[in-house]
Amino acid sequence: MGLFDFLKKEEKKQKKETLPVVIRTENVNDALLKISTSNNIPISALDFEILDFTTYIKLGNSEFVELDDQSKELVHNEDFLINEENEIKQVYEIEIKKASFSDDFELVGEVKVNRFLTHAVYIMKPESLIVYKPGLEKKLKNELNKKKIRNSMLIELFDDKMNQDIEKVVAKIRVLGQLEHNEEIELCQGVDPIENIEGKVIYHYLKKRENIKNELIFPVKTGEVVIEIIKPQQGRNGRDCRGKIIKIPQVQDFNIPNISVNPEEIKVEETDKKILYIAMKDGYIYKEGDSYTIKDEMEVSQINLQTGNVSGAKDANVKLDVKESDALKEAIADNMVVETTVLIVRGNVGKSAKINAEELTIEGQTHQKAKIHANKAFVNVHKGYIEGKEIEINRLESGIVKGKKVKIKQAIGGKVVAEEVEFEIMGSHVEVYALKNIIINKLKGSENKLIISPLEVLGLNADADKLEKMIEEIERNIEIKTKEYNKRKEVLLKNKPTIERLMAAYKENKKKGIKTSPTIIKKIKEYNDFKDKTLELKNEIVLLQKDLQELHETLQNYQTAIFNAKIISYTPWSAYNRIEFDMVEPPVKLTYDTKGNEGVCGFKLKDYGDTYKIVKIKVNKDDSGS
Repeated sequence: MGLFDFLKKEEKKQKKETLPVVIRTENVNDALLKISTSNNIPISALDFEILDFTTYIKLGNSEFVELDDQSKELVHNEDFLINEENEIKQVYEIEIKKASFSDDFELVGEVKVNRFLTHAVYIMKPESLIVYKPGLEKKLKNELNKKKIRNSMLIELFDDKMNQDIEKVVAKIRVLGQLEHNEEIELCQGVDPIENIEGKVIYHYLKKRENIKNELIFPVKTGEVVIEIIKPQQGRNGRDCRGKIIKIPQVQDFNIPNISVNPEEIKVEETDKKILYIAMKDGYIYKEGDSYTIKDEMEVSQINLQTGNVSGAKDANVKLDVKESDALKEAIADNMVVETTVLIVRGNVGKSAKINAEELTIEGQTHQKAKIHANKAFVNVHKGYIEGKEIEINRLESGIVKGKKVKIKQAIGGKVVAEEVEFEIMGSHVEVYALKNIIINKLKGSENKLIISPLEVLGLNADADKLEKMIEEIERNIEIKTKEYNKRKEVLLKNKPTIERLMAAYKENKKKGIKTSPTIIKKIKEYNDFKDKTLELKNEIVLLQKDLQELHETLQNYQTAIFNAKIISYTPWSAYNRIEFDMVEPPVKLTYDTKGNEGVCGFKLKDYGDTYKIVKIKVNKDDSGS
């Protein structure tokens, strides 16, 4: 063994302390670690008692001085606390000893702190072993102070609420004998820093479309904030539960940009914190240099990848006129999106283009894979998909039309689903579903399907028994839930007298400050939970009964509608056209195929009591279909 090894061994022997040992230190954790190491004892096997402590403060460049009664108010003064030149520290006199088990006091819980360590709480759990005895408040406070020291927090400072919380917890333990729920005790409340607000410009009209690339316009609505300028604001220092300063840096320099606007279209509101530029009309933002205005009309030659999409402008009262009218070009190119209030397309709509507008005019033709939605629309030649309320089409060529009221000048193939449909000229291979009337002014073709189908028009995909299945399912659910509810109600009635007695005993015990048996409390809770779930079940049954009534009413309305509907041709019927009425209840499809000898007439469904039949009706050119 070398000389240095011998000296190290002797040094180690000298450092060993006999427990318990009294130490004066600023860092209790370091002291515990040294004793743990020198005595070869796990730190978890050590405990300590606070014998005394001293708080020191330092003002600016002066020396640390002991905090006395006269200067104690100083550490509660915000000006002192936020001054980064001032310091606070504590020195503790502690007795370190081996940890021992207590059969009447053991805290179970956790310390939680916020981001800046300016607020700390102790979550005390019901598993804690605490027997009420005189002096419990002092003992609990001492234990919490030890936890604060172990977490490097100052004690007897910034903890006014801690004493109040301890009193409340001890009062509950004295009455109930234990904790029923987690209890929160505030350990410390320092001074939260106020972070800087850096100056910046927020272009809201751009920001709301930041996830959408390649936009032609940026729509806005009346009252919407278009641009917001945040003025820089200096924050403020804070101080945490360790007494350490939380320094906030100097706010960055910021120059407010020069933005000019048309005051009739954009108003400016300024406070000491921000400047707001607010839209005074619907439209889209038009920027020229540093000047901003709002326009509501735009003319472009085409909508394509170079111009960008037009999205989110359907409710912004923007009128868009796409001027390209060359039959060999596309006014709205493949895969483009156009959403605006009023849209005029002088030419064609390309493949997989998507259009959504309030009012729409397409003077060219739509591609087979184009998808269009518009409340009111006119389309010259339609081959794609269109859905809306009022739709007029010059020429339907195998396209799909869904609407409320549809007028078509000439149809050569295609599918129409609407409440009312009128054709000026109908060719062949047209499939029509209507709710009220199908009117044909001139029939020139055959192999058309003309169907009155309330369920198809109203979006139930022509499944005539779908409503009936829904009704059966709801009736089955009501029956199952009602049986369950009745069983639960019997259980509640049977146990009600027992629970009432237990509740009376619980209230009496509470009044006297006597702890009620956990078994009794559990039974009361289980009964109340069972009761709540039974009431929920009753509410479910009421809602199902309401749904059932509404479905029955809907079924009746659909049934009535089909007997009022008509299919009319003002020219003689040609052969091989299918007339069909899809009944709702019973779910029967009645069909009639024209022979070509019917002449000018209409068809409707008639109820003969024991059977239903499609019958011919007389019509004339002045017939409105009613």
